[in-house]
Amino acid sequence: MIASALTLGLVGLAAASPVADRRVVPHYPGTSLSKGFRLVINVTDHCKDFHPPIQNTYISSIHTGAGLALVGNSADAEYARIFYQNGTAQEKRFGGITTISDSGTPPFPSGFKLVKDPGSETVSTAHLDGGLGSKGVGITAFPEPYAFLTPETYAACNESQPYYRGKYLIIIKQAQVTVDENGGIHRNIPEGCAPVRLLPECTQLNSLPKGSYSSHEFAIEDRCYKDVKSIKWSEYGP
Repeated sequence: MIASALTLGLVGLAAASPVADRRVVPHYPGTSLSKGFRLVINVTDHCKDFHPPIQNTYISSIHTGAGLALVGNSADAEYARIFYQNGTAQEKRFGGITTISDSGTPPFPSGFKLVKDPGSETVSTAHLDGGLGSKGVGITAFPEPYAFLTPETYAACNESQPYYRGKYLIIIKQAQVTVDENGGIHRNIPEGCAPVRLLPECTQLNSLPKGSYSSHEFAIEDRCYKDVKSIKWSEYGP
């Protein structure tokens, strides 16, 4: 009888514990809604972060020519690109939207574009070139509990850039996950690169002046985080 009472007491304590509750009930950071967002880098394997770290830095652009840019990073929010998803509700549902940032004067659309690396079937380099960008690049939808840019997996790589006389800069790539004939899963992240997620942080979508080549008519309001840097990820899960 004493043993039974002790067991019941322990069960009651476990039920009252917030730690135990989080193990039973999924717990995720809250999101808001916005048409405009910045993208914040979240390094998913901190052992592979760079020095200085790129965790919680912002996605920016690296100019490589007229209307051409690579996707890079900046520690300063002032240089972060403002993005929006472009498309109809139906295109959003079926993966037909694109993710765009306005560039230049007058503003024109620079789409988030994935371009296959030479000689690779799985790795692409992310560009912000003039145009609408690659279809299917957008924020995750329900039932995925976390908000981040797809398709996964993104990676940050420190590579020499010929346009800048060989200077090494952090650029963003995307690696397709493959499954071999034995069922083995391969993430295909290039050697020396850090696996990352690109998290949307809410911001106001800029207004467009007359004569703009860009249009926000089909900008989609979607979920984003108010302040990515303030999120304590260890408190959430699974």
